[in-house]
Amino acid sequence: MLRRQPPLTYENALSRMAALCAKCEQCTPDLLKKMSSCGVSAGVAAKVISRLIELKFVDDRRFSKAYAHDKLHFSGWGRRKIRQGLWAKRLPPDIIESACDDFEDEEYSAIALRVIASKIRSMKECPLSRESKIKVIRYAMQRGFEYPLIADLMRNYKPDSDDSWQ
Repeated sequence: MLRRQPPLTYENALSRMAALCAKCEQCTPDLLKKMSSCGVSAGVAAKVISRLIELKFVDDRRFSKAYAHDKLHFSGWGRRKIRQGLWAKRLPPDIIESACDDFEDEEYSAIALRVIASKIRSMKECPLSRESKIKVIRYAMQRGFEYPLIADLMRNYKPDSDDSWQ
């Protein structure tokens, strides 16, 4: 027989959310969702969030910068997909827009080129047909990269000597 847990008190909710924030970056909408699922009332959750912000456990700008950095460097996402992911987390528009401001153009282009080159290598076709080029462009756009950047990289793409399909 399942027993219902009583809702968390302010102190318990604060300690649980602080421990969670100490492990990894969290944003306020995620914390509110987690507290709601634990049965914490909206008033208590708001007090917990304000205390966590006061103690610098939670900072949505810091979260968005870390999220954008990780998605760009580890997942190979472009600005558009990163913004969409932050929007899905229900962060304010000004925080979403500032998340990608720190990307250096050269670094961003290099990651986009890495994504494009990886897709081209997987196609094992040399030279690329028109349909294959469209597939590569569509793939890069689904990863969140902007069309002008993709078109420029595709125009100037030279396969490396270690590419097996050359």
